[in-house]
Amino acid sequence: MTAHIEDRLHQHIWNALQFILPAGAVPQSFENRQNGAREGARRKARGCLPGWPDLGIVWNERTYYIELKAPKGRLSPEQKAKHAELRAAGAKVGVCRSLDEVIDFLRSVGMPVRAEVMA
Repeated sequence: MTAHIEDRLHQHIWNALQFILPAGAVPQSFENRQNGAREGARRKARGCLPGWPDLGIVWNERTYYIELKAPKGRLSPEQKAKHAELRAAGAKVGVCRSLDEVIDFLRSVGMPVRAEVMA
């Protein structure tokens, strides 16, 4: 059930990013779904990394990552380790549970957003 909630959140955030990101920002969504051992082995062979955040945004010569979580979702040990590794490399990583939190994260890293969330 949590996966379906995160899927809907992911799609909602992705759709909103098309409107709120500043000109020149390039978003990317990463597929990290568990699809069995065979697909996991194929991804591992291609260099796909466990714990990678759900979204990446390149803007102003920097990369920002967003991990999306359902309201009660928790980071896996792999996610915690990968986020720490990305931060150590200089990337900003936010864990967000709503569009409001995504906007707050983007503003906290100095990225202007072009819209406000309407209630």
